[in-house]
Amino acid sequence: MTGSQPLCFQMRELFEPTSVAVIGASQENNKVGHIILANLMESGFKGGLYPINPRYQEVLGLKCFPTITDVPGSVEMAVVVVPAKFVLQVMEECGQKGVKAAVIISAGFKEVGLEGAQLEKQLGEIAHRYGMRVLGPNCLGLVNTHHHMNATFATEPPKQGNIAISSQSGAICVVMLDWAANINIGFSKFVSVGNKLDVDEGHLLEYLRDDPLTKVIGLYIEGTDRGREFLRQAELTTRVKPVIALKAGRTSSGAKAASSHTGAMSGSDKVYDAAMRQSGVVRVKNIEEMFDLLQAFSTMPLPQGEGVAIVTNAGGLGVMAADACSDNGLTLASFEAATIEKLRKKLPPAASLYNPIDVVGDADSERYDHAIRTVMDDPNVACVVALLAPTDLVDISSVARTLTAFAGSSPKPIVTAFVGGKEMAGPIDMLKAAGIPNYPSPDRGIRALAAMVEHKHSMERSEVQAIKRFEADHEAVREIIDSVRYEGRLALSEAEGKGILRAYGIATPHEGIAKDLGRAIDLADSIGFPVVMKVESPDIAHKTDVGGVVLDIDSAEELTRSYEVMLAQVRDKLPKAKITGVSIQGMVKGREVIVGMVRDDQFGPVITFGLGGIFVEIMKDVTQGIAPLDRNDVERMIRSIRAYPMLTGARGKRPGDIPALTDVILKVSQLSMEHPELEELEINPVMVGDEGTGVTAVDALVTIKGEQK
Repeated sequence: MTGSQPLCFQMRELFEPTSVAVIGASQENNKVGHIILANLMESGFKGGLYPINPRYQEVLGLKCFPTITDVPGSVEMAVVVVPAKFVLQVMEECGQKGVKAAVIISAGFKEVGLEGAQLEKQLGEIAHRYGMRVLGPNCLGLVNTHHHMNATFATEPPKQGNIAISSQSGAICVVMLDWAANINIGFSKFVSVGNKLDVDEGHLLEYLRDDPLTKVIGLYIEGTDRGREFLRQAELTTRVKPVIALKAGRTSSGAKAASSHTGAMSGSDKVYDAAMRQSGVVRVKNIEEMFDLLQAFSTMPLPQGEGVAIVTNAGGLGVMAADACSDNGLTLASFEAATIEKLRKKLPPAASLYNPIDVVGDADSERYDHAIRTVMDDPNVACVVALLAPTDLVDISSVARTLTAFAGSSPKPIVTAFVGGKEMAGPIDMLKAAGIPNYPSPDRGIRALAAMVEHKHSMERSEVQAIKRFEADHEAVREIIDSVRYEGRLALSEAEGKGILRAYGIATPHEGIAKDLGRAIDLADSIGFPVVMKVESPDIAHKTDVGGVVLDIDSAEELTRSYEVMLAQVRDKLPKAKITGVSIQGMVKGREVIVGMVRDDQFGPVITFGLGGIFVEIMKDVTQGIAPLDRNDVERMIRSIRAYPMLTGARGKRPGDIPALTDVILKVSQLSMEHPELEELEINPVMVGDEGTGVTAVDALVTIKGEQK
């Protein structure tokens, strides 16, 4: 149903129903229908609860009805736990009853093949006809702890808290619930989306964004069918609360690998990276890292800067934490003179008063308390890391009790790393119970703080700018594409690709096509030496790879020598390629970058920018963005590559024309949105001249989609 006409946004009935029917409720303890009904009762659900099963008169002491239509009064939500072959009939009955939300636990739909996919399509049609919101099918269910509703068959009941979780995998849901119980994390909402027939991450972000009981959102995603809507909802949500995402798996677009460097470097994982970065979502690599971040976000205030103060009783741990700050883009705070003097008054002479602060191995709880409260007051400190090693002289429990005083009242985020084994277990439990994030190593605590800083920057990012629209000759673009299609081709020649670029005001070198050597020499004389000679063929994407490019030809004699040699090399390597001539172009100098576009199945046009030239796939110094891009997006992309100093004028060089480069990327973004028939586009290299001299596209590779039947 995702992608069809939108249903009314009935999320209240899904998360806060006044009545729930469990269709497929069972008296057998090991049946899913029994477990879900029991979980609803044990969670303290206050609304009407109706078991549905024609085999029983009662289940768990509740009157059982043969069908949902037999229930007196209204039912807002149904949890469906029957074999797949009966689900369509059950959903018809739910529709007739006026049910507004259905949670379909049953499996056997598109995850099992074509027959299941057809069944799921019919299921969507029924739900759409009756205006029912659907979670699943093939899901674990959902929990709203603040509504006292556990409509899952998980054995570990979640604790109440302020974290909302959405997972595409039921098994990962179970793992998360078990893990969360071990580290004392609580949830506001916990949702297993399953096959995402209807409700998906975009719907949940829209709902959870305004949920006052949710402080932070965690997502486990394997793929999305509404990529652009996910991007839009994530961008809106991360402006008000953090979203942490664990993305696993690949999409079909990752297998395209296309004909261009851009396609090869824009696989689905890179696209999701770009989408999450652009929308402010913090991406993590594994469940461990997700919970590390959720702990900090759910219990601590956001930092107001990047300066970190480290307090430790072991110098080695302090050094590890300082290294981790550097690795994660955080800075060690420089203390004010008054802070250092205040530290000096109560710390022993052997203590280090500068960051990291070493309170020495015999530090007691008062020493830790003094050091932490002192640095908290320093205006250069944005967050604090308290480290502790189990030395013979430290009372670990006493220090832990002292640190619990910062829970809920600390003006700045504080994380701890009590590093050790069995001696740490009890004190760590104290920290967990109080809501102080504790990590088994300093680097994990620092990574959590870095994510909080990243999110704070994301919240403060500029509002989306009005996207500048450049004048373009759309008729010229259509004529080129129509001509290529008429010839039965999908790949454009370089000259045709450059024609499209010129239609959008992107400069290309002076050039012409020669069918023979004499015409090549005439063109070179007309353009002016030095020139570049390239083989012209719609069958050759990467001319350099087959010897089809000769640079810096400075005379007619050199052009004569190179002409036949180049063509012979190309014919030797690609004997079946159609060669239509050679292109003679003015030699353009500058810094080489790549600008490209590949159309992703979920997110649409993905723009790639980075260091260009023949080694682009080896260096892979590139970044991606999802079109349409505004100027802020493009400027961030340009700044993000490692080669950025090359563009700003490193080692005494003049700065490159970054404003003109920005315009080229914006034009490619606009082109990709206005002409959806373009499948891939790559300009490699774009030659960036010195500041004020502009940029030039010296090569163009373009492919188009086949005509829709």
